[in-house]
Amino acid sequence: MPKSILIVDDSESIRTILKLTLQFKGYTVIEAEDGKEAYEILKQTNCDLVIADIVMPHMSGVELLNKVRHELKKENLPFIICTAEKNVNEEEFIRKGASKLLIKPVSPRVLLEIVDSLI
Repeated sequence: MPKSILIVDDSESIRTILKLTLQFKGYTVIEAEDGKEAYEILKQTNCDLVIADIVMPHMSGVELLNKVRHELKKENLPFIICTAEKNVNEEEFIRKGASKLLIKPVSPRVLLEIVDSLI
C-alpha cells in the first residue's frame, strides 16, 4: 500500500507542485489549505508524513506541529516545515518537533530525498 503524505499550504500552486512530484514517486497525497483543515484531517486519518507551510490563515504550520505533537500525541509522525523565509533557524524548528526544514522553492530531487529518508 502506498505511503500517504499530507501537504498543507495555502498556495494551490505550491500544493500542486509538491503533489505532482510525490505522486510521480508513487505516494498518495492528501491536501489541506491551512492548519485548521489539516488538523481535522489528522484527527480522522493516519498519514505517514506531513509537509506544512509556516504562514497560513487560521492556523500556522508551527501551531499545527504543536497540536500534532501534544494534542494528537503523534510524536513519531514525520513532519516537514516548509517556508519561503530565508532567515530561519532549522534547529529552532527541530526543537519544536519538526523532522526537517525545507526552504521554498524546493527542488523535486531534494524533496524526494528527504521524504524517502523520513518514511
